[in-house]
Amino acid sequence: MNSTQRVFAAVTGEPADRRAFTLTLSLYGAALTGCPLDLYHSVPERYLEGQRAVLDSIGPDILFSPFVLPLEGRAFGCELAPQKNGPPNVKKPAIRDDAGLRALKAVDVESDPGLAYLVESVRLMSREFGPGVPLAGILTAPTDLAAMILGIERWLEILLFEPEAARDVLHVAVSHFHAMGSALLAAGATCIVTPVMFCNPQIMNPELAGTTVMPVLREAFGNAPGPVIFHHGGIPLSRHLDLFKDVPNLLGFVLDERDSFAQARQSLGPDPVLLGGLSGPHMPGRTPEAIRRRVLDVLQDRQDDPRFILATTSADVPMGTPLENILAVRNAVFSDGSPS
Repeated sequence: MNSTQRVFAAVTGEPADRRAFTLTLSLYGAALTGCPLDLYHSVPERYLEGQRAVLDSIGPDILFSPFVLPLEGRAFGCELAPQKNGPPNVKKPAIRDDAGLRALKAVDVESDPGLAYLVESVRLMSREFGPGVPLAGILTAPTDLAAMILGIERWLEILLFEPEAARDVLHVAVSHFHAMGSALLAAGATCIVTPVMFCNPQIMNPELAGTTVMPVLREAFGNAPGPVIFHHGGIPLSRHLDLFKDVPNLLGFVLDERDSFAQARQSLGPDPVLLGGLSGPHMPGRTPEAIRRRVLDVLQDRQDDPRFILATTSADVPMGTPLENILAVRNAVFSDGSPS
């Protein structure tokens, strides 16, 4: 089986030759090729070189588009700050006063350099790797884009006290989600992976999440031109899946390492794909043996769950992660004898 056949088997619950696995190695391609991050995150050909090295060295069953969500914020006017060992952070939000709020409008995907880079990177990967390797397009959720371009504190104020302004902001954010999602899928992405933080009851008032934010997610995901995978966004998710299980067009959920797969299955039923098992950002601090044991424990836990893909969770695997730690994941999956 090739990677696409293996991943599709997990989606449909059919047997496979082994368990499908992936690691979020968007950033790690720069480490493998020695590419400076400013070039890696602006030149699609350099990103392609990095992902070619990822596939050759490690061979995950799913590759990812650039994991640089702040580029979407920059398209709306956010000021970014470069980081030494990772993608840039948002230094200042795009909207800093009421005039900016009133002037907020959608941006053109093709004419913005950062958005065009994200799309072109997927197009080049699709041409190079063909239909045998699934490509996941990473895209900011509309609710989280609103927090990015307004700043978290201002966004929460608007949600609480300015419902009309909140609706206007979310309307623009949903339009952007559709435009970018369509562009990524047209370029060759197999699905959209969307980290969602600003709807999780651990950081938002549950009533506000249910009445104001959830309708937006249902609209955005339900009208997306391809399947969407709900990413936990760095926060444990399994206790709150009842809130999200009926959102349309969701192919699956990426869970935090601290989450319970059994609890997730109880909430979601047998059909959605579950992904996760190993925290990507924690990989540099663990030994290859500890990683191997963790992977085998997770695979043992999910041995009777055909709709499971072993994956790293949270953010990208850090650039400084020893290659032997990453290969420990692959080797554990290859040695695993449990059904898949």
